[in-house]
Amino acid sequence: MPLDVYTLYICELFVLGFVSIIMVFAWSGTQYDRVLGYSCLSMGLTLLAVFLSSLRSFGFQFLPIFVGNLLLMLAYGMLLNAFRSFCGKPVRYHWVLGALIWAILCLFPGFYHSLPQRIFVCCVLCILYTSALIILLVRSRASLQVTFWPAQFLLWVHLLFHIARMLIDTGSISKVHGAIGGSTFSLYVILESILFVIGVTFTILAMVNERSQIMYKQASLRDPLTGVWNRRALFNQADKLTLRCSRSAEPLSVILFDLDHFKSINDRYGHYQGDRILLDFCQVVQQILPADGHFARLGGEEFAAILVVDEPAAASLSEQIRSAVLASLPDNVSYSVSIGYTTRWLHQQPFAESMVAADEALYRAKANGRNRVEAFISPALV
Repeated sequence: MPLDVYTLYICELFVLGFVSIIMVFAWSGTQYDRVLGYSCLSMGLTLLAVFLSSLRSFGFQFLPIFVGNLLLMLAYGMLLNAFRSFCGKPVRYHWVLGALIWAILCLFPGFYHSLPQRIFVCCVLCILYTSALIILLVRSRASLQVTFWPAQFLLWVHLLFHIARMLIDTGSISKVHGAIGGSTFSLYVILESILFVIGVTFTILAMVNERSQIMYKQASLRDPLTGVWNRRALFNQADKLTLRCSRSAEPLSVILFDLDHFKSINDRYGHYQGDRILLDFCQVVQQILPADGHFARLGGEEFAAILVVDEPAAASLSEQIRSAVLASLPDNVSYSVSIGYTTRWLHQQPFAESMVAADEALYRAKANGRNRVEAFISPALV
């Protein structure tokens, strides 16, 4: 059964209106998220552009050709802004370039009155905008574990459609009322537009939702003051390292830290300075630990690190941290740290026992005068 282009056109207006309403409610429901705000503007501009395109049937030329396509380019620009905001990039002048190019070209009568030229330029601009969206999506791959491939598929289909239209659409004038592009290819343009609008709307909603879930998950694994991992995150990572060390027969070192006389620092200098000490200590440790080391705040002034290194390396790192902390004077306040560590083969000993052993070494470091490094000594060796 042949599709009626006018019926599809009415369906497109309905779909655009519906998704615009969805975007407005989603935008307000997420405390006015910028990504959804730009997407909402994009859908609204597209709705107006599609409506103006139908005025060609009533003899109008300026509104559908100049204003309608100008609004369509601005809609693409808003979509570009949405993706840039999602990637954490500033919104610049790029979004308006398509509309500016269209406005300048329409000043030339040869372009303004040539449907094939207008179709070609419109396709080129759509391809450029879509390519920019694909590139931005690739750069934000780390924050999209689930929706990345569906979004890529949608954008690539949209891009390939416009490449095909640029090659196939000859610009033959259509006599059917409501033809969005004014050509015999209008039916396919409207159909693809409906599918793309629905797809991009729910894709953006899914992307924003996934980003929020990742942010909440990351926040639940981070210490709110220092920004380093918390106890939960450390133990989650320890489970993975335990499995790795069991398979590869590698040693795992556990290092525990306790800031000396931290309560006295709080009492003497205030809690603000105490927080500065905690932040300084985290900075010192992160500068010394290797990139594959994992560092976390267990609570209060207690910290821990887990590393896949042998005992000599763990001893060296612990001593470097102790010396660096002693030399660090945040706001001219001196402080020190006691450190206990242990190195075990986790295919022989569970991680919990390594934590207990490191804690015993830390207790001995504090009992022996603080500001020192102690290794766990197995009772069998005593």
